[in-house]
Amino acid sequence: MTALRRLILASSLGVSLGVAGLPAWSAEADQPPGAIAGMVARVRGSVMRVVVVHPPETADDSSQNKAQASDSRPVTRIGSGFVIDPSGLVATNRHVVENTLAIFVGTPDGGRYRAEVVGMPAKADIALLRMIHPPANLTAVKFGDSDKVRPGDTVIAIGSPFGFDNTVTAGIVSSVNRDIMESPFDDYIQTDAAINHGNSGGPLFNLAGEVVGMTSVLYAPGNYSGSVGLGFAIPSNDLRFVFSRLEQYGQVRAGMLPLRTQQVTEFMAQAIGSPDSGGALIAALGPGADEMNHQIEPGDIVRTFNSRPVIDPRDLARQAARAEIGSMATLGICRGGTIMSVQVPILPFEAGPQDHDVLPGAPPKTLGLQFAAAPNGVAVSAVDPSGSVADSGLQPGDVILRVQQRRVRTPEEAEAALQAREAAKQPYAAILVERDDKASWIPIALPGE
Repeated sequence: MTALRRLILASSLGVSLGVAGLPAWSAEADQPPGAIAGMVARVRGSVMRVVVVHPPETADDSSQNKAQASDSRPVTRIGSGFVIDPSGLVATNRHVVENTLAIFVGTPDGGRYRAEVVGMPAKADIALLRMIHPPANLTAVKFGDSDKVRPGDTVIAIGSPFGFDNTVTAGIVSSVNRDIMESPFDDYIQTDAAINHGNSGGPLFNLAGEVVGMTSVLYAPGNYSGSVGLGFAIPSNDLRFVFSRLEQYGQVRAGMLPLRTQQVTEFMAQAIGSPDSGGALIAALGPGADEMNHQIEPGDIVRTFNSRPVIDPRDLARQAARAEIGSMATLGICRGGTIMSVQVPILPFEAGPQDHDVLPGAPPKTLGLQFAAAPNGVAVSAVDPSGSVADSGLQPGDVILRVQQRRVRTPEEAEAALQAREAAKQPYAAILVERDDKASWIPIALPGE
């Protein structure tokens, strides 16, 4: 049995790592010495760790499990991302950050910054984040043209598989325009570069150091959770379109044509009089087709869209999605062996009840800590998973000894010290925590503005 799996790591769970058989071929074998290493050195500073906090996992109806659930802690998971703008915009996968209580972006130097969702399209596994207080030294990646990616090209994936930040793997492009039945627009780049859980949202680079894709899905047999050389990445041209729309509108605002289409096989092309098997065969007209003034009929084959070739039905859907709503598109069609052009309007993509884009969410507005008196400091009595400290590692029972360099002895002193730090517009506070008779400093995020 095989399965397509999203690449995200539940870091709170134990993970058993096995060694899979690796091919003897190396992606570096045909490259100049140091080509990959030099490229990685230039770009790895733009690759981020994405840490998300989920609510405690629910239990079944048994009283014992209910009791355990009441004591459970929030679940922290790890994915990957990359900087697309130095102002703090970070790209990642939708499945990494949806249904979360808090999101944090980790930089390669160990920094951790709260983030919020700018937008997530309904029909693509893509999300755009904004760091709340980004550092000043962020470097954005450069995008390459994914339409120029060819099977056999060398590609390099960088991410945080199983929580190991800035892990680099190399391979080749195994195929392009893969349909894995995720959406009407599937156009995945398939690669044998090793990608694993935690790579989700990470960049796929070419040898020039340009991002040509975003790693999103792995294919694995049975219950195996590691790489078997079948990974899939969303092409960079799709990413650029989505991110430009999210930055501008907060949503994608995709266009569409009200057509039901199917693949043109070689036999179908011969039967219907098409010169070749490319294009999209019209099977039926959908809602809104009246606006096309009967210029399209079932049996027509759409071969070009605004003078660009149409490879298949998914390619037609992608080109229509990128067109401006309300604009007129020129379709080159084949009807009964005759080639002609027609003008049709681009309509707004109608999302289903569960398909609406997710718009910006507010960052945590509370610290999420409750305090109690303790003999030698201030005890943490509860941690709210929706608070800004959700991913800090603080646990009920921890004893806070100092906030910054200030000794705290009562809950009121601890709250006052943290409020003073927040009033000074500081995004973080350093606290000295005692746990199991050992003291250590922990940075905690303060609530957003």
